[in-house]
Amino acid sequence: MRVTIEFTGEKDLYLPLQYNHIVQGFIYNQMTDSDFSEFLHDEGFKYEKRRFKLFTFSRLEGEFRILKRENKIIIKPPFKLTISSPIDEFIFDISKNMFKKDYCIFNNQRFQLNSLNIVNPPVFKDRARIKFLSPVVMYSTIEEKGIKYTYYYSPWDKNFSMLLLNNLLKKYEIIYGEKLIDPHFKLYPLGDEDKRYQKVLKYKNTVVKGWMGIYDIECNLDLLKLGYYTGLGAKNSQGFGCFEIL
Repeated sequence: MRVTIEFTGEKDLYLPLQYNHIVQGFIYNQMTDSDFSEFLHDEGFKYEKRRFKLFTFSRLEGEFRILKRENKIIIKPPFKLTISSPIDEFIFDISKNMFKKDYCIFNNQRFQLNSLNIVNPPVFKDRARIKFLSPVVMYSTIEEKGIKYTYYYSPWDKNFSMLLLNNLLKKYEIIYGEKLIDPHFKLYPLGDEDKRYQKVLKYKNTVVKGWMGIYDIECNLDLLKLGYYTGLGAKNSQGFGCFEIL
């Protein structure tokens, strides 16, 4: 399930330029089931050594300006946030809780709920054109001469689609309890590599490199649907890999 929420207020929203953790914290704070909230925050759904939170969200969408010297972003109301998860109860819970509140808080600033819309599912096909609402991230941890470092892949890298597929298959097995037979997944960037679409962000103290943009995709219908609700790639619950189907 996917929900798009619009907030309004009399004053602009001031946030640090790297605000993903603030939005993530806001989402956790909307949950009424404290046990499930703690489980998602601290543990998540386990697959071998990996853990998945099984939700994703967009960047805040609205008119904005950036204060580079102060390292801040100012967003003018109204502004929107899209949250997506294959766990319907999760979306219902946070939506119901927001309806009950007189106001919502972002970074100690109050805003009112202007609208909350459950997004109608798109028509899922084995070929689609998608647009990322938050950067897609894929990486590997590499060790050389006893030193580990994180290597972030570009959508133009020949291994990018394969890594996205492997990530999706783990999520699929967690949700459905079985392996997908004959999986297929391929992401096609439109045009040559363009660094303007690369986003180098910080989640708390960790540097994360992801990519925005529009891409063509070929894959199983079940995988496209799964990616739509969980997000593509890694670090989805930190605000990465959320996309819409054009």
